[in-house]
Parts: sequence; C-alpha cells; structure tokens
Amino acid sequence: MKVHDLHGFRTWRTPEGYIRTEAKAGVDIVLNFAIENSLVVNELCRGRKRPLLIDLKNLKSITPQARSYFSARDRESDINAFAFLIHSNFQRMVGNIFIQFNRPRLPTKLFNEEPAALEWLKPYLRP
Repeated sequence: MKVHDLHGFRTWRTPEGYIRTEAKAGVDIVLNFAIENSLVVNELCRGRKRPLLIDLKNLKSITPQARSYFSARDRESDINAFAFLIHSNFQRMVGNIFIQFNRPRLPTKLFNEEPAALEWLKPYLRP
C-alpha cells in the first residue's frame, strides 16, 4: 500500500478499496493543497467511483476556497461519498460548515468513530 505524502495530507487506498486521507498536523489547508490532494485521490480511484474517509484529527485550519473545492460541486470527481472522522468540537464545526454552506453534491456524514464511518461507507464500495 503506497501512502502519498503531500503538502497538507497523507493519502492512500486501503486494501478494501476505500480512499483514505489524513490532514497533517499543524498545516493550514489552502486551495493548492486541496487541488493536490484531489488529484491524488482521483488517481487512486483508477477511474472507479470509491468512497473517501477523511480523518481530521490533525486539522489546524482550512480556507473557504479549499472547502469549496472539496465540495466537488463544480468539478468531476471519482469519489462517491465522504465520511469525516472528527475528534473535537472544532472539527465538528468545520464539518458542519462544510456540509451546510458548501453543500457537497455527494453523500456526506460526520463520525466520531472509524468503524461506524467505514460501515456507512461500505455500500459505496463497488466491485
């Protein structure tokens, strides 16, 4: 399993087929980092729709432009669902802002525990 170590994220495809990305500690997520990560995510999908688990445990901040880009409203994406793994009230706030104001065009949900997030994403895995 190859892990892509990017400016703002670590991103990989799990053996089960999920795409997983983790925000790096202490990094302010800006538009260029969002674009870089999205390109790698689509590369990992290999032309197949896949669910994305986003672990926000290390998230410091994210710009409105990066949030808007991640919503995938104005671009093509190989992702078919977003699950956010949150660990703090700040991350819950960021996740809720993303859902309410950026209105992602894909099914999106916040989770406190990884097993629940993966279970919710399971129907979006396609053979």
